[in-house]
Amino acid sequence: MRMQMDVQGDGPTLILVGGGLTGALSWVPHQERLKSTRRVGRAQPLAVQYGLENRALPDGYSVEMESAALGAAIDALDPGQALDVVAWSYGGAITLDWALDHPDRVRTLTLIEPPAFWVLQATGMEDADSRRESDEVRAGYAGMTRDVTEEQLATFVRQAGLCPPDRSPQELPAWPEWVRHRRSLRTGAAPWAHTDSAARLRAFDRPVLLFKGTGSAHFLHRIIDALGSTLPRAEVVELPGGHAPQIVAMEDFLARLAAFQAAAR
Repeated sequence: MRMQMDVQGDGPTLILVGGGLTGALSWVPHQERLKSTRRVGRAQPLAVQYGLENRALPDGYSVEMESAALGAAIDALDPGQALDVVAWSYGGAITLDWALDHPDRVRTLTLIEPPAFWVLQATGMEDADSRRESDEVRAGYAGMTRDVTEEQLATFVRQAGLCPPDRSPQELPAWPEWVRHRRSLRTGAAPWAHTDSAARLRAFDRPVLLFKGTGSAHFLHRIIDALGSTLPRAEVVELPGGHAPQIVAMEDFLARLAAFQAAAR
């Protein structure tokens, strides 16, 4: 399998991997800004593609399946080269697995709040609050295997920190697109079933930029902190915007990203 990839622009390749709800759509503004100097590919997770098509996920669906599909898309676009890769949310968990398997293909890696639940257990940084939040999100996913109601969607965006606590999800501008993409969330227990080791994190010697958003979920911040303290060449940046700092604080995000990638040249 191969992730769908929208490619625009010319120059050194930059891969943007979409999150688990709106997928590659969330990266359109960034691609527009960057395509004058980069060849920018927006990768669509299988779960988002199948959700938009209202098809059941393939048998044996897993993070590893997504990771292999991402790798196939990258190999088809730019075989053999070390690339800059940026990924958000569930796309970040997928991309982390691909990067750990293929460090030679990574020039720089940027992750925005990946729900890589295994990281907390592998590093011993799981606490009571992160365990409780993870269990609550997992329980919600267990009920979203056939369809996803608007009530379930609203609960998810609150749990993930996509909605400010004083706002209703339904009144936010993104709500119509969230509704259209809601079936992307039908991954079941796959994000929690994936496991890996702290040893592989410690052995990953590529430059890594980690973003967390002010006001996001505690478990997502805890994962970022665990990655930041375990990966040998990691930098952690906090920006406003809850679970979507790269959207809410786009100018600051792009400036930090450009400086990080330039320093790695």
